[in-house]
Amino acid sequence: MITLNLPRILLGFICFIFAGYISFAQQKEGANWIMGNSPYQLRLDFNGKNPALSSVTFLNNQFHGFGVSTISDRNGQLLFFSYQGNVGSRQIVNGAYLQMPHGDLLADLPTRASFADMIVKSPADSNIYYLFFIDGIKNSWPSVSPNLYQVQIDMRLNNGFGDVVPNSRQLLKRNVSAMKLTALMHSNNRDTWVLALTNKCDTAIAYQVNSAGIQAPVLTRITTPLDTQSKLKASLNSEMVAVNGLQGVNPTVVLFDFNRTTGVPTYRYSLASASGLYPLFSFAFSPDNSKLYAGTVGHNGYPYNGTIFQFDLALGNAAQVQQSRNIVFQNDSAAIGDIQIGIDGKLYFTGIGKYLSEISCPNFYGTASKVKYKAIPINSYAGVVSLPTLNQTIFRNADKLQAQAYRNVICEGDSVQLSAYGAGAEQFKWKPANGLIPLSDTLVNPIVNPTETTTYMVIGSSTCRTDTAYVKVTVLPKPKPLSISGPLQVHTYAEKQVYSVKDPVPGNKFDWQISGGTIEKGQGSSRIEVNWGAAGTGSITVTESNAAGCKWGSASLEVEISGEPDLIIYNIITPNNDGKNDAFVIENLKWYPQHELRIFNRWGVEVYQTKNYLNNWKAENISSGIYYYFFTAQGKAWKGWVEVVK
Repeated sequence: MITLNLPRILLGFICFIFAGYISFAQQKEGANWIMGNSPYQLRLDFNGKNPALSSVTFLNNQFHGFGVSTISDRNGQLLFFSYQGNVGSRQIVNGAYLQMPHGDLLADLPTRASFADMIVKSPADSNIYYLFFIDGIKNSWPSVSPNLYQVQIDMRLNNGFGDVVPNSRQLLKRNVSAMKLTALMHSNNRDTWVLALTNKCDTAIAYQVNSAGIQAPVLTRITTPLDTQSKLKASLNSEMVAVNGLQGVNPTVVLFDFNRTTGVPTYRYSLASASGLYPLFSFAFSPDNSKLYAGTVGHNGYPYNGTIFQFDLALGNAAQVQQSRNIVFQNDSAAIGDIQIGIDGKLYFTGIGKYLSEISCPNFYGTASKVKYKAIPINSYAGVVSLPTLNQTIFRNADKLQAQAYRNVICEGDSVQLSAYGAGAEQFKWKPANGLIPLSDTLVNPIVNPTETTTYMVIGSSTCRTDTAYVKVTVLPKPKPLSISGPLQVHTYAEKQVYSVKDPVPGNKFDWQISGGTIEKGQGSSRIEVNWGAAGTGSITVTESNAAGCKWGSASLEVEISGEPDLIIYNIITPNNDGKNDAFVIENLKWYPQHELRIFNRWGVEVYQTKNYLNNWKAENISSGIYYYFFTAQGKAWKGWVEVVK
């Protein structure tokens, strides 16, 4: 077996962290790459027309291993990233990304770092992510006794910046092959397969991530000899897997078909490169899955001779595909550490000193694929050898021009940013439409302000091809003006006063604000009950919003709070202790604090007298019959009869 010249590769090594946008379609999951190597880390942002480079810092840019992966939300905002056994959040303080509170994944194993990372979103909870990683001894190659772990990350923790769920680290498999980790889409187009190999590369290990979590692995015996020192790469349609065959006189790339339902890889054929002195190490598939690219590295005692071979998989049988082998790139001072597709539909590869190189038209054969040797300069920073281990399923639509809106449903009067990318497009032209100003029609990310629901069309073009995409923005019209009904004059401390929106829109939310009282119940609905306070002027304001968060105009009214309510005196009692009409009740007594109650029989004899009555007279020691009350308070008098029934 040939030993890779890793010390030489490490001289130019920079890891990439890849940030993308999560969605059921492609969206922008791959819009950011963060590259890192001591003493520098760089960010490559694909959100614009061309990738933009900037410098970043995380953990003082230490280098201990190859493991790197990243995930972002659907609108391109970084959620978190992993880096050599640590997890960083999107939070930046003093120019550096902060590590998550529980982000040191190997704190109890200080001599180890990660060599391959993979982030998979839970299909059951959009806030939960699984981070798979393979560890190994720091700064070593080949990695010693690599093990496969997983942890869970919950984006609701750490004030929304996310954190590793405490005690979630789980050892899945001991003695796996370092750097061999890839992800494929299940046939249900919801779940994900995470594929690794044992350390001897004689068994494939496939974990299904579904709504119930990580399932027991599917183990498949591999009889074709494979080499332990290379990457493992899945095709974008999740139907093929490429890996390096056992090195010898004629190194090969071994292609497997992958059963998306069962998780079982099946040997298809092996494709030879040109020289055993330069083993194959990195692989990538074209966006349309018709071409396979394989990159070489050197080994001890031989100079670099970085080569990228291209194979035309669309030709059919192994002999025809082998015959199609051609060299699309070769440089005697390079080692192709990795090849990775971007959301723009182009392939990028590493190992060219201070440049990131590009294959502009990867669907095309031979020189028509258009290699740009010095596509992206990284200035005075160290060279690049390895890209992060990325979930290839998020690039499954990179062959098509994509158009998206940061919000597909907006409120009347709002603006929204559109975005176009993919299919190798380098120039963009938006068709004139409602809310799009002419000066913005060639921008990759125009801002539009439609007054009605509008479908926008964009044409993306390059030297390779032209494609068209559409995105619909739904505009929710404003409802008719709000109006509130309810009493405008109430007595002091009036309770359960009902106020409601006239003709409310079903499903909308209503936010009520009260001054001079409190809401008893109904907040959020179109009808509330209010308990008013002391004398004065109260006010009610309501604002309407819909499920999309659109907030429209408010309505208000003033309420006069004054006086006291009339007394309500009940004229029958049945004092049998059944809890019903057991006592003589006068309602609203609290508004008449200084009062006197006297009760007489029909002969004018007083049978009861009290001041500050508590609604507790039960006609004790008197017989059934008609009695007469005399109630005085605040210079006023009330009189009437009450019947006692025993």
